[in-house]
Amino acid sequence: MPSPRPAHPSPHLIVALATPFTAEHRVDRPSLARLVRYLEAGGVHEFFAAGSTGEAPFLDDDDRLAVIETVRAAAPGARIFAGVSSTGHRAAIRLARAARGAGADVAVLLCPYFLGLTQEMLAGYCEAVADACELPLAVYHHVRMPTRFEIPTVARLAAHPNIIALKDTSGGDVNRCAEVLAATAGRPFEFYQGSERLVLATLQAGGHGCVAAQANIAPQLYRALFDAWSVGDATGAHAAQERLTKLWELFLRPEVKPSFYHFLHTMKLPLQRRGVIATTANAVPTAPFDPAFEQMIMDHLAAELPAERALVPA
Repeated sequence: MPSPRPAHPSPHLIVALATPFTAEHRVDRPSLARLVRYLEAGGVHEFFAAGSTGEAPFLDDDDRLAVIETVRAAAPGARIFAGVSSTGHRAAIRLARAARGAGADVAVLLCPYFLGLTQEMLAGYCEAVADACELPLAVYHHVRMPTRFEIPTVARLAAHPNIIALKDTSGGDVNRCAEVLAATAGRPFEFYQGSERLVLATLQAGGHGCVAAQANIAPQLYRALFDAWSVGDATGAHAAQERLTKLWELFLRPEVKPSFYHFLHTMKLPLQRRGVIATTANAVPTAPFDPAFEQMIMDHLAAELPAERALVPA
């Protein structure tokens, strides 16, 4: 097994927060606060609020602010990344300004949700938001978005004084981290991995951390990987990555594939069963889930993540 490369001084373990909702589909602030405290008890101190896992496309402005304010109140010393993505730059700028007032530290921007753009247009869109944004801006590459952030575009954006990072969920491209780092060398620009199975590979390549949805239900396991990495324990880091990858197989199962809300239910059900959140409700009404589907989720976690059960929220 290769020895880990020298780590970034403080690699970032950032949770892509799920958003708890009440049965009436409103943001459940008490449950969200418990989730943040639960994650902090598991060793997490950076949070990505109002992202895709947080159901941002279905949140109105007041809901987004409620999420950010709640996270800030629950974790006063945390670093908070806030999703500000929209279908136009003016809306994104407005959301970023509001996020700053609610306590966010960094704004996070996807390409417009459904518009196909050239790379020149995509760069111009991000630069327009960064020019007016009162927060540092991270851009977010996601394989499901209509326009990719190609490497030359990332290099161009990294030269902007207010664009500080890329969150990259590219569908498992193991080479992309090294390509981004090479293209942005010498600039204060960070690479955060969004693919669960590539967390350790990203640290080994010189990346700066990860933004992980699965960390909602496995914070201790992610912390174990980062702690092992930080002390040069290659064996421990590799073992933790293997467990993370095995756990992620749950989200690749055909039962989870029918919809985004099947994915979210797979994330929220364990949290609700542990007493962290009050309900598994989402931002919009959904059909009931099959009890057999729910049993599959809990059986998988019982087999792959038994230790996390002991982490009881404050």
